[in-house]
Amino acid sequence: MESVLDFCTSELEISTARALPDTRENKINLAIALVGSQKTNEIEEGTALLEQIMKETTRGDDARICVHYLALAHARLQNYDKSLSLLNSLLRTEPSNMQAKGLRNVVEKRMKREGLLGMGLVGGAAVLIGGIVIAGMTLKK
Repeated sequence: MESVLDFCTSELEISTARALPDTRENKINLAIALVGSQKTNEIEEGTALLEQIMKETTRGDDARICVHYLALAHARLQNYDKSLSLLNSLLRTEPSNMQAKGLRNVVEKRMKREGLLGMGLVGGAAVLIGGIVIAGMTLKK
């Protein structure tokens, strides 16, 4: 595997994960298997499943796993801004998380290679400024 983004699961692994009983752990394993699919629609299905699990989770370990694989899924789908946002929020709570740091580095390199890093920073700054303006307007009322 050249890059963490080359993470790959086989059709057999996915079909095996689909056949398991419907438990929280099995849902997480299915979502991870789907994120490793070569099919965009299955990666998107894994993303939706991880987002659903995140809404229902109260356990820190599950949340960390879900955020990591959500970031990986978004990166595999070339949603680099979303991936970086998830990784940065994970690193704010766990600054020593080596997996998140490694994935962030890979995503940033991809963005740079594809000329998107600058646009992502400009877009992020615009969102931040917009949020500050809205907050200021709300406080004036």
